Amino acid sequence: MQNKNILAMLENYVDKIVLAVCVLVSMFLLWAFVISNPYGEKVRVRGQQRKLGPSEIDRYVKQEAEAAVSELDKPAPSTPPNDKAYLSEYDRLLQSSISEISSSVRFPSPGVGEAIQEDRTYALPAIPSLAEVAVGRLRGAAEIPTEDIGPDHPYASSATEVADIDLVTVSARLDIQGLYNNFQQSFMGPRLKTSWKDTRLAAPVFARLEAQRRTRQDNGGWGQWEQISRTAIDSQRKLLEELPLVLDEASFGVDIWMSQYESQDIQHDILQPESYSFTVSRTEWMAPEFLDETLEIMKKQAVQAERERKEELRSRRSAKPTDTRRRTTGRRQGARDGEFGMMMPGGDNPVRTTRRTARKERGVDDVQKDFEKELLNEKSIIRSRRESLLVWAHDDTVQPGKTYQYRIRIGVFNPIAGKDWFQSDQADYKDRIVLWSDYSQPTAEVSVPKRIYVFPMDVVADRDAINDIEGVQVEVAKYYLGQWRNFDFDVYPGEVIGYEVEDVEEADDMESRADRPQMTSQESDKVDFTSDATLVDVLREIVWGSRLRRGPLYKMLYYDAEKKMQQAAVGKNNWHSDTRRVYDEIQESIEQGVEQRSPGTRQGMPMEGMMPGMPGGGMPGMPGM
Repeated sequence: MQNKNILAMLENYVDKIVLAVCVLVSMFLLWAFVISNPYGEKVRVRGQQRKLGPSEIDRYVKQEAEAAVSELDKPAPSTPPNDKAYLSEYDRLLQSSISEISSSVRFPSPGVGEAIQEDRTYALPAIPSLAEVAVGRLRGAAEIPTEDIGPDHPYASSATEVADIDLVTVSARLDIQGLYNNFQQSFMGPRLKTSWKDTRLAAPVFARLEAQRRTRQDNGGWGQWEQISRTAIDSQRKLLEELPLVLDEASFGVDIWMSQYESQDIQHDILQPESYSFTVSRTEWMAPEFLDETLEIMKKQAVQAERERKEELRSRRSAKPTDTRRRTTGRRQGARDGEFGMMMPGGDNPVRTTRRTARKERGVDDVQKDFEKELLNEKSIIRSRRESLLVWAHDDTVQPGKTYQYRIRIGVFNPIAGKDWFQSDQADYKDRIVLWSDYSQPTAEVSVPKRIYVFPMDVVADRDAINDIEGVQVEVAKYYLGQWRNFDFDVYPGEVIGYEVEDVEEADDMESRADRPQMTSQESDKVDFTSDATLVDVLREIVWGSRLRRGPLYKMLYYDAEKKMQQAAVGKNNWHSDTRRVYDEIQESIEQGVEQRSPGTRQGMPMEGMMPGMPGGGMPGMPGM
C-alpha cells in the first residue's frame, strides 16, 4: 500500500522533478563553460599562479604595457658617482681576475715548469728638479666666476662678474727627456729580464705640480710654508686635490688613479693650468720670464717716447718755418710707412720711430710669439719634446699689502706602489703614490700692492682761528676695476677716512665705452673709497726747515686696520721717499689710463702687469689697504 502511494506521488510530480534536474544541469553547464572558463590555464604572473581566459589575457597584457610605458616616462634613478665599492672591486679584478683560485694552483708555461707571475725588482727613477724658476705678479679686472666650476661646467661657459684680482704665477722648466729616460732605464732597461720589462710602467704620468708659499711676518721673519690650492677656475680642481699621497688613505690602488690622470686634458691642466680672463689690461698674460721681458721693452719704449717728444718740442721752438715744413712732411711719410712703435701702457700714447734702424729690435709681438710656442695644445706630444717644458702654477689667494716667497716641485705617479718590487733601500716607497722631485730654492720676494692708499695733503684750519687746526685734507687713491681712482676728502677727528662717492670716471668715459657693453653692464655707478683708517687727531710740531727757519710740521694721528695707533706727516714735501714714489706712480697711472679689451679664453689672457718698481706693501707713515 505504501509503495502504491509513492508511485502515485512520483507520477503526480515527475514533471517537476525533471524540471529541477534540468535547472541543476543548466546551472552546472553555465558555471563550467561560461563563468569559470574551462579553456583558461594557470600561468605564473609576477611570481604568482593565475588562471587567465582568452579575453583576460588581452586585458592583462594591455594593463602591463600601459604600466611599462608610464615607468619609461619617469627619469632614471640617480646612482652615486664614483662608487668606491665598485672601484675597489674593479681594481681587485685588475690585479688578478682569478684571485678566488687557490694560490697553490700553478699554471706552467708550455714546455716550462715556471709560474707566469714572478717576483721583480726595480730601481725607482729619479725625478729631475725644476730649473729656471721665476715668479711674477699680475693685477687687473678679470672675469670672476659666480658659480662652481667643474668638468661639466668649465670656466669658459660659466656666469661671471668683473672684479679686481692679483694673480701670482710661479713658472719653471722641466727636463722632459731626462724624466722619460729615467723611467725607461728603470722599467725597460737592458739589464732587466725580458719578462720584467713593462712599457706601461715606463710611461710617466704626472700627478701634481705643487707650489708652496710663505708670508713675511710683522717682525720681518717668514712664516711656515703652506700649500697653494688650485685656482677657482680650474675645472679639474676637485679631482686633482683629492689625490691621496699614501695608499693607506686611498680606497683603491694606484692603477685606478693613473688611468684617470693619464688623459691629455688632465695632464695639460696639471702642467699649464688656465689663467683668468681679464677685461682691463695694459699687457697680456704670459709666464713670468716672458712678462719680465715685455715690461722691460715697454719701459724702454716709454723712455724713448718721452725723449723724442721733448726733442720734437725743442725743434719746433727753435726751427725756421721752412725747416718746420720739411720736418712735418717727413713725419707724415713716416706715418704712412707704418713706422710706429707699440702702444704704451694705457693704449693712448704710441711710440713713434723717426728713422729705420739697421737691426730690428725685439718687440712685444716677438716675445708673445715665443711664449705661444711654449704652450701645450691638443696636438702636443709631451714625450716627443726635445727641449725643456715650461710649466707653471697660479696663486689667486694673495692678499693686498702682503709679501710672499714661493717654491715649487713636480710629482709623478709611482707605478709600482703597493707591490713588493722595490730594492731593499727603497722599500719605504711601497706605500707612496707619488714620486716627488726636490723643492726649488725660494723665489724672489713678491710684494702685492695695496688697493687703497691715503695721502695726507694739507691741514684744514678753523676759519676763525688761523692756528687752530680742525682736520686733514687727504687724497684717497683706490684701485678699482683695473685702474686707479682718486678723490679728496676733508676728514675730522673721529671720522673714518673716505666714503662712497659717484664714479666720475665712469660718467666721463661712458661715451667711449658705448661699443663695449660687457664693461658698461658690469661697472658700478659708485666707488667706495672707505679705508680702514680712522682719524684721531692732528699733531703740530715746530721743526727747522731747509733755510734754517723754524716752522710747523703737522702729523696725522690715526688708527689702522688692526686698531693700532699710527702717524703720517702731512704735506708731500714731508712724506717719506717711498710714499712720494707711490703717489707719483699712481698719478702717472691715472693720467695714462688703461686699455679695455674683450675677455680671452685660455693662455695669453689680457691682464694688467705692474711696471717695474711698483710698490708692494705699505710705505712708512702712509695708511693703506
